[in-house]
Amino acid sequence: METDPKIGARLMPLFESRLGLGKGSFEARARRAAHRLPRWARRDLATLRAAQGMTGHPKLAMRLDTPALARAEDRLARHLEAIDAKARRRYWQLGVLAGLMFNLALLAALLAGAYYLLIRS
Repeated sequence: METDPKIGARLMPLFESRLGLGKGSFEARARRAAHRLPRWARRDLATLRAAQGMTGHPKLAMRLDTPALARAEDRLARHLEAIDAKARRRYWQLGVLAGLMFNLALLAALLAGAYYLLIRS
């Protein structure tokens, strides 16, 4: 199936720079990016994926609503441009660090409780 390179071409570099999805075709990147996007963006991405599948067939390609596809691509591009990749990475690192600190505090409390019980008896 031949796909139209114009559909989603604006999104490909944004998938790579903002979401870190560097490998694969538009279909593969869109599938991996879908769980990181809000519901409205997933819907727009699904319409673009369906349209990309229809471009290989001449009669189906004539039925595409190109202004709606352009609007969907524009909304997705604006959303992806607003994502700060450094901030996402930093928040992920802070989350991992917070989980580690909580686990260490819990371990320290358990060890202190066990030490208290050993001294008491």
